[in-house]
Amino acid sequence: MHVLLTNDDGIQAQGLWAVARQLMSDSRVSRLDIIAPQVQQSGVSHSITYLTPLTPSRTVLHGKEVWTVNGTPADCVKLGVMSLLDVRPDMVISGLNEGLNTGINSIYSGTVAGAREATFFAISGVALSLEYGPQMDFEAAAAKVIPRAISMVTSLLQQGHQATLLNINVPQSAVMNEEDSELATEWKTVPMKLTRHDDLYLKRQDPKQREYFWSTDKPFVELPGDNTDVDSVAGGAITVTPMHFDLTDYKLLQNLE
Repeated sequence: MHVLLTNDDGIQAQGLWAVARQLMSDSRVSRLDIIAPQVQQSGVSHSITYLTPLTPSRTVLHGKEVWTVNGTPADCVKLGVMSLLDVRPDMVISGLNEGLNTGINSIYSGTVAGAREATFFAISGVALSLEYGPQMDFEAAAAKVIPRAISMVTSLLQQGHQATLLNINVPQSAVMNEEDSELATEWKTVPMKLTRHDDLYLKRQDPKQREYFWSTDKPFVELPGDNTDVDSVAGGAITVTPMHFDLTDYKLLQNLE
């Protein structure tokens, strides 16, 4: 497979390079292109740059030629597919993100948007995220999820599913014990949770006595229970949530007709 790798944490992010090393060691990957934002782009969702020009740069990092783009994850994939790459990739992987992208957060996520942009071009996309913790073992997480992610996409393509979008989230418990085998961690295919975050704003004053508000970005505080991505990750499972970009409410469409 020809894989395009991007992210929203920027070209220097540890998670990106952990995935890159895993992909380069996988015999099923015939070609790997890396196109990532120059700087941190978390929370930009599916925004694109069109009021200012994009100026991609070709450089070498960790012994590999890469593209860096002064834009968003969606920009990276769109520009890559339309202009930078001589051949369209078979698959786009976005991540490995520093922090989960479950529930409503998957809508805000630049990581998920990078994978979703691929589906606009009928290319399968996979978003990968690791739960935030004091120690982020991206290498272990990449080793655990990349082989199965490629297998899932390959299997779905063979079954006739085109341009699939998979959002995969890895809990800290899945990588804390390096002696655990892949089978020791449960994988669950679940829907996204629709409960909104209780992300209150802190109200403060700057040195000039002007008020400002800063989002606390508080995570869900709930016990595992519902069969959703949020609760399943809290229960220690790696979650896979299939998604699509069609926002049409078909039931309401029929009623309106």
